[in-house]
Amino acid sequence: MSEERNYWLKQRTTQRISRRGMLRGAALGTAGLAGAVLIGCGDSDDATATATATPDGGGGGGSAATATAAPTEAPAASMDPVQGEILSGVSANVYETVDGHQTVASPVLTVLLRAQSKLLRFSNPNLGELTGDLAESWEQVSPTEIILNMRQGVTFHDAGPGADHVASTPGRDFTTDDVVYNIERQKAGLLVNGDDGAFGRKSFWSKVANLEATGREIKVELTSPDATFIQGLANEFNVFAQPELIEAVESEATDISADKVIGTGPYIITEWRPGERLSGVRNPNYYDPDFPRFDGFVFGQAFEDPTAYRIGFEQKQVDSFSDPDPDTTIAIQSDKADETYINWSGVANTVAAYTNTNIEPFSDLRLAQAIDLTLDRRLLIQQLHNGFGRVSGPVSWMQQSWAIPQEQLEVTPGYRSGAEREEDIVEANKLWQAAGGADVGEIKFVIADTWSSRASWTITPELIAGMFNEAFVTSQFKGDTASYGEIIPSWFDKTFDNFFAWIPNIEIPDARADMVGAFGSDSPANLWSVNEPDQIDAKLEQAIQSLDYDEAFALMTEVQEFILSQGQFGRHIAYNYIAPGLAWNYYHRTGPAENEAWNFLSTSLGALDDWIDPNDPSFEGRSSQTPTPV
Repeated sequence: MSEERNYWLKQRTTQRISRRGMLRGAALGTAGLAGAVLIGCGDSDDATATATATPDGGGGGGSAATATAAPTEAPAASMDPVQGEILSGVSANVYETVDGHQTVASPVLTVLLRAQSKLLRFSNPNLGELTGDLAESWEQVSPTEIILNMRQGVTFHDAGPGADHVASTPGRDFTTDDVVYNIERQKAGLLVNGDDGAFGRKSFWSKVANLEATGREIKVELTSPDATFIQGLANEFNVFAQPELIEAVESEATDISADKVIGTGPYIITEWRPGERLSGVRNPNYYDPDFPRFDGFVFGQAFEDPTAYRIGFEQKQVDSFSDPDPDTTIAIQSDKADETYINWSGVANTVAAYTNTNIEPFSDLRLAQAIDLTLDRRLLIQQLHNGFGRVSGPVSWMQQSWAIPQEQLEVTPGYRSGAEREEDIVEANKLWQAAGGADVGEIKFVIADTWSSRASWTITPELIAGMFNEAFVTSQFKGDTASYGEIIPSWFDKTFDNFFAWIPNIEIPDARADMVGAFGSDSPANLWSVNEPDQIDAKLEQAIQSLDYDEAFALMTEVQEFILSQGQFGRHIAYNYIAPGLAWNYYHRTGPAENEAWNFLSTSLGALDDWIDPNDPSFEGRSSQTPTPV
């Protein structure tokens, strides 16, 4: 194990999030995906997130790490941040819409969160700590009532392609009517023509029973107590659009262009050509004159060839770099140890295996239990991610204030190692034989092709099949590949093949709504038709309503332990891996600590706080970029 890895794992162990720290902020909370599928940016190199943000997940892979460089240190941030310079990055190849209400993929967010605002935003995404955005302050006056005090002096962009669109109203004030429209549109889930739209946040906004605007104050009444709702307002997907423009471009929202975007955010989008060029300039009328730090940004052509991307970074055409193989990132940093630094982050795309317990033969839950016991999570982390990662239970380790602690997972069947894992395999074979597993014929596990197409991960179909064949002393298991375009619809039809790869992003630290989404009897994201009114539904409902952390945590633990005892009902959460992101010393990126980047999507934070120091020695030779002007 390399010194880099030792350092990172030590950091992750000693900097465990305080559970009580979650109470600092507003009313605990989160908002889970709860019905919408997101397969988003896997690598957490969010400063140039479009460099790796494709609708496939990302990051990590290769053979055992060989780098032995000493831990790198981020550049000292003792000097005051300065404004100026143009951030340089790489565009994504694919953006599926310009409509933030209908996107389910993080590449779109890397654009819109620079141009549009939210009601609240995270000041610390990992801990769920909040600050105001469009809402200057907020208060939860009762379990079902929240008061938002809207910021004055917020205006829509008055220049740029979006402002020039015939349907937009450039420079006008952002009003409480805009708030009501954005919420009601998503809650209804309807397009202008009356058709159902792909509104990924519909389930979240459906928690709103009533909105009442008085002056600059908005009273939000919830359908039932929900301690996760306030933090959910800061979810990166909850951007606010100008009603007149978003309605006008609704029918052509998948035709990507900058003239379809207007907002109140820190940048004006001036060009948006997928895979070719994305640019924006500083909004001179942003409500906080101290932000953003950059004068603009340019994300150029996508580097489909990782070697070209590496060369682009080494020639300072882009300011940061990430690669699916962490050895590549570490090697570049080792070559330029005095000029660059690495930030590590957990990857919010949880890796999991699914077995379809809706249909035979896996409707016999003993087979799912056997699969869960034999899934070698630690082997997968080692083989696919060079050991950079940590196993996750039903709640990801990244949501540490709600997750089963690592030390407890180490003694949990299905997560054990050594002789205890051999005991798990013996028990799995008993279940397998008792349920007739040996007689069901070929068993296919589908791997997402965007996963298995990565050079370091091409072994995955054979690795997964071999793992189960070895455990059950059989040759029944076969590996296959399919696109997410095929996989995702089959999830909601509940006709899916057994599966292994990334599953929807975890978006924020509080896991309660995520668990309701995955296992609530009435949830559309309950892909396994789990129906446990007493053991799951009642406890999750009580947990999500509780403002007492200790009570809520105890209930969440009980639910997770029950789910584990049932083989996770076929939703076999495996792990979240850890990815290194590389940057030149002149580039100062926001993060929770030295050598760490945020684990969760944080474009809105980086868009404001990141900055470049032109006086740093590493700045010499940097290529200058010029955004398309307004």
